[in-house]
Amino acid sequence: MNSIRGKIVLIYLALALGVGAFVLFASASLRYLEQRVHEGAQVAAFQETAQEMRRHEKNFLLYRADEDLAATQQLALRLDWQLAQDRALLSELALADELPALGKALERYRRELGDNGLAGNEPREASVRSAGHVILTLSETLAERERTSLGGSVRQSRHALLWSVGVLVLMALAGGQVLYRVVGRPLRQLEEQLEPLAQGRFHAFTMVSSDREIVSFTQALNHMLEELELRRRQVLQSEKLAALGTLASGVAHELNNPLGNISGAAQIALEECDAASPPLRAELQSWLRQIDNETERARHIVRILLDYSRRPSQETQPTSLREVLEKTLLLLHPRLPSDAAVRLDLSGELQLRVDPQRLQQVFINLIQNALDAGAGRVLIQAAAAGPRDWPPGEATTGTVQVLGSPREAERAVLIRVRDDGPGIPPGRIGQVFDPFFTTRAPGEGTGLGLYIVGEIVQEHGGAIAVSSPPEGGACFALWLPEDGARP
Repeated sequence: MNSIRGKIVLIYLALALGVGAFVLFASASLRYLEQRVHEGAQVAAFQETAQEMRRHEKNFLLYRADEDLAATQQLALRLDWQLAQDRALLSELALADELPALGKALERYRRELGDNGLAGNEPREASVRSAGHVILTLSETLAERERTSLGGSVRQSRHALLWSVGVLVLMALAGGQVLYRVVGRPLRQLEEQLEPLAQGRFHAFTMVSSDREIVSFTQALNHMLEELELRRRQVLQSEKLAALGTLASGVAHELNNPLGNISGAAQIALEECDAASPPLRAELQSWLRQIDNETERARHIVRILLDYSRRPSQETQPTSLREVLEKTLLLLHPRLPSDAAVRLDLSGELQLRVDPQRLQQVFINLIQNALDAGAGRVLIQAAAAGPRDWPPGEATTGTVQVLGSPREAERAVLIRVRDDGPGIPPGRIGQVFDPFFTTRAPGEGTGLGLYIVGEIVQEHGGAIAVSSPPEGGACFALWLPEDGARP
């Protein structure tokens, strides 16, 4: 039974059955004692009748009163009737020859008292006294045995009740021990696993019990830790980006003026180098154009840094995904190796509320990044999706990096950008969205393309995941809600 509730119910049911058995046993014991007391009262009544009979017998032999003789005869008759009624009870108390001896003595006693000829007849008086003595002695012996037996029954019942109470206590202690093992010990182990959280060490909780409640509680704690780790990374990323934005803004402003001066000086030098000899003029122009091109490239990087540090507000509007992709391909057409380099596979007319220019920048960066990495073909697939479609299937196996947590929405669009390039090394896939990370040779890339892609997607309330299967290639999956503007 893999349930704490079921085990607790089972323990309480066992205790209830134990208490019920104790109540039944106590009731049976009390009924037995009640029966024994009733039997003791019968034996005591037999003894009292015998004693009363002997008292009237002595009075008659002393005073010769007829009423005493009648009372003695009446009591002897009652004693004989009681002996017949209680024979089964008395036979349990008497020895083998005592009950017949009692019957013979009672018969002889009644016969000797049969008429008034007893007066003055010493042999008959002696016989009456002898029979009466036997009757009284045996009745007292039986009464004493009954009292002894009743006392033993009381002690036996008391011991049995004490033992049953002890069994109930042991059952309660065993139930408490089971409850501790089922509930207390797992909770204590979970408490010990919680201690590292105070030191900032996040680790998954191990299953300390197979009970359904403990399993659900552990899973909830693990989910909480995953959310905490995600939020912690987001906070660290936000702090890093805020510091990077401040630094980028300062550096960009500081570099703009020197770069402008260098570019201006290169342009003036180009105009003035006409006076040099032809061989020297060609060489100077080559160097000056190289200086001017590199300066322009540096200024372009500075503009990117300024755009990032300013974080311009986006203007969202209903946008056709197909139109955005067609404009993107139109802009990239001069750089594409062939007309079939990028293929679209869209499921119907998909509408998004996004900033078209910003989304276009996403696809430009993704396609250009794939081509620069050596891909010959790029496939862009898109279809309507929902919250259950995230993360996509390719983001659950292989080498994967996921950025962002998609905002809940009833309808969304899942976009996949696949390429047939060499893929991303497993050791570097976790860094592709970091700013200034690039695998290109020095001077050939800024390392901001995929970082900007991740920022734009998250600003629209979406998420992005990149996976690289072992057979090669890379797949970027974008999840964008149809109402992609921030609430």
